[in-house]
Amino acid sequence: MDEFNLHVIGCGSALSMHGRHPSAQVIQYNNVYCLIDCGEGTQDRLREAGIKPFKIDIILISHLHGDHVFGLPGLLGSFGHLKRTEPLSIYGPAGIKGMLESIMTYSNMKVPFPLHIYENSPTGLQPLWSDTDIEILTFPLNHRVACNGYLFKETKSKVKFRKEKVEAFSLTPEQIKAVGRGEVVTIGGEMISASSFIYPPQAPMSYAYCSDTRYDQRIKSYINGVSVLFHEATFMHDKADLAELTGHSTARQAGQMALEVNAACLITGHFSSRYKDLEPLKLEAEEVFNHVIVAEEGKKYNLKSLLYSD
Repeated sequence: MDEFNLHVIGCGSALSMHGRHPSAQVIQYNNVYCLIDCGEGTQDRLREAGIKPFKIDIILISHLHGDHVFGLPGLLGSFGHLKRTEPLSIYGPAGIKGMLESIMTYSNMKVPFPLHIYENSPTGLQPLWSDTDIEILTFPLNHRVACNGYLFKETKSKVKFRKEKVEAFSLTPEQIKAVGRGEVVTIGGEMISASSFIYPPQAPMSYAYCSDTRYDQRIKSYINGVSVLFHEATFMHDKADLAELTGHSTARQAGQMALEVNAACLITGHFSSRYKDLEPLKLEAEEVFNHVIVAEEGKKYNLKSLLYSD
């Protein structure tokens, strides 16, 4: 089974309180490491989480509010001091390029590695990056400033062999390849279907990142059917008016979005510093959706294990 992991680096909102820090998380898909948002102090918490920063080759910034981007100049500066040579690609909304270039110019920051900065102002679901197994897309959220959501999608179903059957029939490497292609194989004069040697295929896995945003029906078409949804839950629903005013969502609205897009699992985050205890937010989301996980900083989630078991 391919690795598809979420490392929560920061799950708080603007103020660092109750052991929660500004937004940052890492999606790891096999050897691809992607940092999503980079709040203040992210590079320190990456080390605490055991993630080597040089492994990160893609950074996605949702928007230019400080709790999502103030850690990025420091991270780039550290890359320079440590003589990074690997290329780095940064994607974000309009303004990210000018912001970073100004900081690098006025601080005389040295960047001794290829740095590619891409600005995106999506009006729908827009592809950003892909390889043979996974693709990253972006879509618009509804915040006070331009804000991008991100969607990670496996590009095809995965074949998982029944090891005991392969060994019992002593399949040759050529036969294993044929089974992987779904072909019938002949063993001892008997024709045996590929399904005898593989588990039922798992649907391609997907993960959506929606922070910061109001509850917005338009988002549904971009992430419908997503396997795991990360959706901000800044406030309890008694603060729904404040959420609307500030461009955020309530825990109940996060649960409602998960329900309406047919997600298999909801992970909530971006919690207001007014809440020390997050259990009430979890319970509120569970009023409308039954598989809710409250993001915990420093924790690594195997996203596939949330849905499948071997």
